[in-house]
Amino acid sequence: MIVYKTDLNGITKDQLKGFFVGWKDPLTPERHLEILQNSYIFVLAVDNEKNNVVGFVNALSDKLQFAFIPMLEVLPNFQNKGIGSKLMEIILSNLEHIDCVDLTCDPELQPFYERFKLLRSRGMVIRRYMER
Repeated sequence: MIVYKTDLNGITKDQLKGFFVGWKDPLTPERHLEILQNSYIFVLAVDNEKNNVVGFVNALSDKLQFAFIPMLEVLPNFQNKGIGSKLMEIILSNLEHIDCVDLTCDPELQPFYERFKLLRSRGMVIRRYMER
């Protein structure tokens, strides 16, 4: 059974393994935990039977006007089960008081996010790992 949490009570770095598949410079579980700790809000999908995190989404914000959702990930074995959709529903409901919520993604992922009323846009980014 999958449960959704917005706190890190009982969560350790050992429960954050297996994420960032295909990344050029994958984040370590330690770094992942630190990012969650420093986020404005996050939602974790936890497999209660194995006590592991199987998905997450996080947001950064000024708490007033702007928020940015930098990451949504679901472990490969748990994809296509509605977990990513549930994570988005929960985080967006927690960001309802914020007028501008931004997210960047690859073009092939845009149809997924359009289901949550996100609009396609253009943006600019710096990716320092590409310079290494």
